[in-house]
Amino acid sequence: MNKDLLRKLYRTNAISNIINLLGRPWRGCGAILVYHRVLPDRLIEQDLGVGLAVTESNFDKQIKFLKEKYDLVSIDNFIEKLNDKNKKKFFLTITFDDGYKDNLNFALPILEKYKVPSTIYYTTKFLDQHVSLWWYELKEIINKNSSLDFTYKNEKFSFKLNDENLKKIAFNSVRKIFLKLKSNDQIKLLELISNSKNRKNYSNLCLDKKDLEQLSNNTLITIGAHTHDHLNLKILNEKEAISDISKSAEIIESIIKKKVKHFAYPYGGIEQAGKREYDIIKNLNFKSGVTSVAYPVNSNKLFSLPRINVAKNANEKEIQNHLSGFYNLAYKFL
Repeated sequence: MNKDLLRKLYRTNAISNIINLLGRPWRGCGAILVYHRVLPDRLIEQDLGVGLAVTESNFDKQIKFLKEKYDLVSIDNFIEKLNDKNKKKFFLTITFDDGYKDNLNFALPILEKYKVPSTIYYTTKFLDQHVSLWWYELKEIINKNSSLDFTYKNEKFSFKLNDENLKKIAFNSVRKIFLKLKSNDQIKLLELISNSKNRKNYSNLCLDKKDLEQLSNNTLITIGAHTHDHLNLKILNEKEAISDISKSAEIIESIIKKKVKHFAYPYGGIEQAGKREYDIIKNLNFKSGVTSVAYPVNSNKLFSLPRINVAKNANEKEIQNHLSGFYNLAYKFL
């Protein structure tokens, strides 16, 4: 059964009723939604099929629906509610990872339209004049070719790229290699794959200093830290991890003149962040740390808070089903 058919079934009323029943014990008292990018419908192809962007029109529908159905709060208020033993109403907070310029240009006007608070976790290397985003450059290479062949660390890799499914498989396979590499090695691998030492500059996609200042001055927006180099923290030793995290917070604070209290682990899965990383965030006096794993929200796990990813084509029914607790249940087994 293909994914499109499964998605259609997932959105039907009959299946939704079953999903809501199954998910209820896994719902928890609230949830954190994670986005990355919001692009105008006519520009959605700029995401290259990486899957980080939702269309502007879809984002508007999603936020309108969420505003009508749920209690949408800031990340600070979310933490307060978690610690409130008398909490009754299910509550949500919206987050964005990385720090793309479209968060300001296209997401913010919609958030302002519905008066919805949000947190943007910013990667401070985005402030550089030249920004290499390996995930987009890799996808560009894959999209332009019919095959991909290279040898890395004495291992041969060969991918046929004749259709979109094969391109997706190749991207996901090579992505696993990149997640185990530090910045210099990521650049070397890109040089190997592209047969060129010239890296594409993606700084135009990223929020700059003035953008950060503008966003921080908006009462709806909280700026959080997302490391400096956007690396898998587990591949770093403890000193390197602390340095990368601290550097990002210090740079952001120097720009926005506010304390950075919240943190998002890059990639955020169990293979990229664990107890050591959670303890580092706690010891650095952050108020919270958010992951990409899923389980019912727990006030005892403020430094490993779960999040629910919003897929690029998700509609209101799909999001509602996710928030029923079924997303958390499915994650446990899938």
